[in-house]
Amino acid sequence: MALNKDDLLAALRDELGVDTTGIDEETSLFSSGLIDSFSLVTLIVFIETKAGIRVEPMDVNLENLDTIGRILRFANRAGDDALAQSAPKSV
Repeated sequence: MALNKDDLLAALRDELGVDTTGIDEETSLFSSGLIDSFSLVTLIVFIETKAGIRVEPMDVNLENLDTIGRILRFANRAGDDALAQSAPKSV
């Protein structure tokens, strides 16, 4: 499953009620107050479902989740890591 900018903007707008006008890939979401910690759970569930990944508690930080660009990079890394772990090991 793939997660993209349009999916994230739609989730912010439709599920969290955020006015997405003017939000780009580097707009701060949490540190600017656009979304709060109560919205975090909904956002994480969306990311996990859409990207097919598991967001571990240690991954919940501004470095991974404060902008759309950071979320996309994190989801791609987590997806790549999950694929690498599930690949058969050669003997």
